[in-house]
Amino acid sequence: MDSHKTESSEQALKAYDGEINVKSFNLARWVIGYLAFWIIMSIGFAMVSQVLLPQRIKDMGASNPTAVLGTMTSIGSIVALVANIVVGALSDLTKSRFGRRSPWLFWGAWFTLAFYLLMGNIGIITGLVITLWLSKLSFNMMNSPIYSTVSDRVPKRYRGTISSAIGFGNTLGLAIGAWAGARFIESVRLGFTIAAICMFISAMLFLIIIPKEPSNKQEETVNTGQSAWKHIVYSFTPPMHAPDFWKAFCCRTLLLLAIQMLSGYWLYICQDYIGLPKASAAKVVSTIAIFQMVASIVAMFVGPLSDRIHRRKPMVVLSAMLAIIGFVFPLALHNITGIYIASVFVALGQGIFMAIDQALNVDVLPNKENAGKDLGFINAATTAGQSAGMALTSIIVSTTGTYTYIFPIAIVMSILSVLFVLSIRSVK
Repeated sequence: MDSHKTESSEQALKAYDGEINVKSFNLARWVIGYLAFWIIMSIGFAMVSQVLLPQRIKDMGASNPTAVLGTMTSIGSIVALVANIVVGALSDLTKSRFGRRSPWLFWGAWFTLAFYLLMGNIGIITGLVITLWLSKLSFNMMNSPIYSTVSDRVPKRYRGTISSAIGFGNTLGLAIGAWAGARFIESVRLGFTIAAICMFISAMLFLIIIPKEPSNKQEETVNTGQSAWKHIVYSFTPPMHAPDFWKAFCCRTLLLLAIQMLSGYWLYICQDYIGLPKASAAKVVSTIAIFQMVASIVAMFVGPLSDRIHRRKPMVVLSAMLAIIGFVFPLALHNITGIYIASVFVALGQGIFMAIDQALNVDVLPNKENAGKDLGFINAATTAGQSAGMALTSIIVSTTGTYTYIFPIAIVMSILSVLFVLSIRSVK
């Protein structure tokens, strides 16, 4: 009886994994590859986005750096949203002796290296803005294929583990990058150079570590008979008649938008809200990065715990509650202590949410056959939501002349995110 159950279970797993050869799949090698990419890439990305770019704008003499940063990053994220979907669709149709995804990742790394180096050396605001937008395009030439390799080459039984590696690597890399970026507050150009090298190395290490993608020159492309244009248009089609999917989408967008209203502006909040000089503000940002590192380690245990108790929603509610506590403290304590306490709670809330968010999204998918498209849609749309957080902060500060109002608005958004997740019926 037991052997029969074991055999049936193994057959079920084979059917679940589809055509991917599980026996030849080296899980450790793939985990190392994803960790290497996401940690190193996120270090370079955070160095620029959280510290070097905001300081570069100020150093160039922008009259309203908050508005400039908010505008260029929000439009840049729209570029990223479109690029993510278009590159993903075009890579589906790519045929080469290096496979579908690897050429995009390879050339995306070279273009990203060039644009990041240019950002650190360009001397006018307009040139900086345009270069940032071009870097968003090249960056998604790297990012989109990386996500696609999960569905292409990773057996379904291991995708949870790979997703954890991606989430942990991303969170840890962002924290290290913010800390490292603060070290170059007085040498911004050198910092941009190091960030550019990190972006390039991350992609090359991934291509070296994981098994070589097989040639697909002789294979029929996906959706044969369908034009590239129709394939791209289909990729923009959201799932219909899926209320729980959209509730999870609204929860994710609102909470990450609220968090981004602060995390995208820590340097400016320290300088303009509590009045710290540049060097002191950079030290605070580097300390906040350490809190984020700790939060990423704590969040590692949330996913397995959620699987064990078969609950998603309590973890999401906990993450939102922690973030709300963080949003309250800058209002109550208008000093460094308030910022430190706020950053601890926001980092914990963000870390816990990122650890459980992807599992929640998969659980509410209306059609597992369209998982790749629907997850790509929600990920791309949330990128726009995060950028809207920075744009909203920019508008509020530019209009009122103070950062005071961003905290209560972030609290309201977080409460709304909780209401959305609690209304989901298909997930506990």
